[in-house]
Amino acid sequence: MKYIGKVRLAPGVDNVKKAFEVFGKTGTAEGTQALYAGTDGKTFFTLTETDNPDMVSSATYAPFFESVEIMPVVDVDEAWMTAMAQAIENMD
Repeated sequence: MKYIGKVRLAPGVDNVKKAFEVFGKTGTAEGTQALYAGTDGKTFFTLTETDNPDMVSSATYAPFFESVEIMPVVDVDEAWMTAMAQAIENMD
């Protein structure tokens, strides 16, 4: 399963310094395919593929975030297109 994660750093200079220090030591969770930083410097997005979400990584970074959103996602491929077409046909 793939997941998109959106996290926002909690306010405070000390918090940002500590979060950056921890990230420098531990990096991203296993299975992370991409990591993006928002231009605000406070919001980060990850694309991770895993069958077992990494709770250790989540616990490591949790104190530094004011919000966390995780959404499972799927590829928009031929199978998805077929399933959507069938679902649309069944509407009404």
